[in-house]
Amino acid sequence: MVSRRGVLGGATAMATALLGGCGFGSRRLVGATEEAAAAVDGVSEAEFELDIGGTFARLLYGPVSLEAEDRATGLAVFDEAMRAVVTTIHDTLDDSAARSVRVGGITGVLAGGEELSALDLGPETTAENPRLDRITAESFYLKYGLS
Repeated sequence: MVSRRGVLGGATAMATALLGGCGFGSRRLVGATEEAAAAVDGVSEAEFELDIGGTFARLLYGPVSLEAEDRATGLAVFDEAMRAVVTTIHDTLDDSAARSVRVGGITGVLAGGEELSALDLGPETTAENPRLDRITAESFYLKYGLS
């Protein structure tokens, strides 16, 4: 018989290992991606969190505050911010870990309050009706010239 405490301890250890990113802690990854997004012209702030999903997937999510009020300008700025975030993930984590980070929960927030989602940026998806929670950093690799 398997004890509940043993299973929970194993799950906790697995989550810790996944968040560790081969020695790169979750706080450092969050800080690096926030810094990269905030460095983009037209971004006033980025506030991300990193969690483990139900399938032990890393979920990076949170708002990117945009200075633009109109949608077209905001999309262009949000696209550059997402490029900076995905490139930072790619450059920071090992290949398989970087590709699997789910970034669909990152939103661009226009100055007027309208939210833009990762789907507005046209990531490469295999599903006809993709879900935000399944959009990974790898979904943007082709778009941003990463391999």
